[in-house]
Amino acid sequence: MTDWINDRDRLVDHSLSALLIVQGVTLFVVVPLARDWAVGRTLLDLCHLAFAAICIGILTRHRLVQGLLAASIALLVAWPLFGLRVTHMLRLDPVEQHEAIAFAALVFNGAVTGVVAQHVFAAGRVTAHRIRGAVLLYLNIAALFAVLYGIVAMHVGHAFSGPDVLHAPPERSTAAFTYFSLTTITTTGYGDIGPAAALTRSLANLEAVIGQLFPATLLARLVGLHLVHEQRDRRRD
Repeated sequence: MTDWINDRDRLVDHSLSALLIVQGVTLFVVVPLARDWAVGRTLLDLCHLAFAAICIGILTRHRLVQGLLAASIALLVAWPLFGLRVTHMLRLDPVEQHEAIAFAALVFNGAVTGVVAQHVFAAGRVTAHRIRGAVLLYLNIAALFAVLYGIVAMHVGHAFSGPDVLHAPPERSTAAFTYFSLTTITTTGYGDIGPAAALTRSLANLEAVIGQLFPATLLARLVGLHLVHEQRDRRRD
């Protein structure tokens, strides 16, 4: 029984490292490619499928979370194939189509972030894989805010300033919102894209605060877990 638990813990740890690689490729390579190239959108679907497969198969056993991941990834991947048929059937206009996709992306990213956070901050030995999982969680938060910015931009006129978001259709603005989210959470703030509405400014402020507090909170949690684990080892010895 103990060997099975240890094997599962190692599998979870390696899964966090694998997801970090997938997320890095997604945010810094695939999303920019998907803006102008069809192959980029195919790669983006494959990355989403990899995320879903690892989370559903390894990282979570919660049926509700598994169902949310499965339903949202099904909509994200199947929409390019069956979107036109569904649109005609439900009589959705272009805005409603993008709202449905954005909502699925929000649910998917939120579920993945919650699953990863559960393992990163769980009790147990602090390993290099869990530290990589913390980096993954940081990037997931940026991806989640990028989706939120896209949703707000659909409903709030002139929510952002900058040509990449003002004159780009929703399906091509994902790269711009991802870029804006990453520069906000790291408090880089180049200024080429800026929040122009009250709601987007509040979201940007919230993301910037999270970007500052996350490393400190994470460090305190990991150090605490490491000390607790060392104390338990000493008691056993």
